[in-house]
Amino acid sequence: MTIKTVIYVAIDVDFPGAHGGSTHVGEAVHSLAKLCQQVYLICKWKKGQSLVEKQENCTIIRVPRSSLAFLRVINYCLFPFLVACYLMITKNIDMVYERGRIFGGGGILAGYMTGRKTVYEIIEPYTIIPVIVGDIKENALVWKAIKKWHSFIVNRASLVTVTHKASLAGIMHKRILFIHTGADPRKFRPEKASSSLVKKYDLVKGKTLLYIGSFSPWHGCEYMIQAIAQLAKKDKKIKLMMIGEGQKLHACIQLAKTLGIQENVIFIGKVALGKVPEYINASDICLALFDRKYAPFRKLGYYYSPIKIHEYKACGKPVIASDYPLLREIIKEGINGFVVDETKVSELVIAIKKLMRNPQVMQKMGKKNREEVEKVYNWDYFNKKVLES
Repeated sequence: MTIKTVIYVAIDVDFPGAHGGSTHVGEAVHSLAKLCQQVYLICKWKKGQSLVEKQENCTIIRVPRSSLAFLRVINYCLFPFLVACYLMITKNIDMVYERGRIFGGGGILAGYMTGRKTVYEIIEPYTIIPVIVGDIKENALVWKAIKKWHSFIVNRASLVTVTHKASLAGIMHKRILFIHTGADPRKFRPEKASSSLVKKYDLVKGKTLLYIGSFSPWHGCEYMIQAIAQLAKKDKKIKLMMIGEGQKLHACIQLAKTLGIQENVIFIGKVALGKVPEYINASDICLALFDRKYAPFRKLGYYYSPIKIHEYKACGKPVIASDYPLLREIIKEGINGFVVDETKVSELVIAIKKLMRNPQVMQKMGKKNREEVEKVYNWDYFNKKVLES
């Protein structure tokens, strides 16, 4: 069966937005809109956005979200269920693709009841994370309800996609597809460094590092700053651009001040997705460090499939990432970057020095990375697998 019309449910995500979930959803939907004839995105509404918006062969339907916790079930399940049912009555829908979340699954249920192909995307092991971080007690009534609903929805899906084996805990399903996230090689591609950025931040070729992401508890932002402090003792021209906002931002700004490297660490703030390639191309080495002290990582051995790494690679940059099994699949030591124990700053410093001292190695790694994204780590590659499975 050829899939022509798709409903994509991402009720916990606002689109467009500046966070990773928004990027994931936007890029996945953009790809599906190219591969199919029509996509209907059901996502979260935020103030200032239209409830319904049409963009070429994609229609965005935004659902308001209640601020009351006990009403979120209505947001996450009932509203997507009703909207999906309406679309299946009025449109010729072939497939429902839903981004999993606690008490979600309304789109999957609607598709199951009407005999459509249904794909449940489990981007993280969301049933166990609240227990690990202490938000919910194990075996509490609400947790039992979450697990039962999760199992119910999973068993109504035609296909389940996961990025990490931890997401399979408690799942028994005949059709499971392991996938990665990706990057759009048309948007993210190697280009000459922007002269305006180089001038604005006084960047020196071969000595500029970049981090993109939130300043969240699970990101190793402080380790990057500590590494720059060590490197800047001997080379004042080294710069680290840090893009994003979050819980640890002010602490990181203070750390840079304490270490006396305010001139070496540049806090950019939020950047629109369309501008991100410009910053990547202005850098020489890109960082993706995830703090193994974060309880879920310590328990599960990491569980994300980070988009930032694929975007770095698409622009032809070598990458230094945290040493986790999943990341070793996409960053092969010495071939397209290095993996380190991010908590050991000395390892990070050594990896950076290796790259900075060998421009030809950086160029070779960057070329390899670009080739990998063009062939495999792009949204079209994985969406084709989903559509054909």
